[in-house]
Amino acid sequence: MTDMQKALMISGIGIVLVFAGILILWGIMELLVRVTTKKETPTENKSKESQPTKQTLPIKQAAAAAAVAAAICMQNTTIVSAPRSQHEALSPWQSLHRGRSYQQQTKQVK
Repeated sequence: MTDMQKALMISGIGIVLVFAGILILWGIMELLVRVTTKKETPTENKSKESQPTKQTLPIKQAAAAAAVAAAICMQNTTIVSAPRSQHEALSPWQSLHRGRSYQQQTKQVK
């Protein structure tokens, strides 16, 4: 066997072991999920809880109304940027590059 064949064989064994380990971990996780989860049985109490009662209905309606009002307000808002103050003047670097881009635009127009 040449060195290249040995290297390929070792790599192949490594790949197989990695995938076997992944599959084993997957099986262990599936087993733990099946063992630890409790099966739910349909009961009459559950169906009664899902229907809104006279006490919870106004609360749910108020929450829905507040959510709609908040969504409408969020759609109507606009972003207003503050005007630049004297302290926020352009730096020399920004001025140079803006001047160059202005010159390039005027050359293209001519």
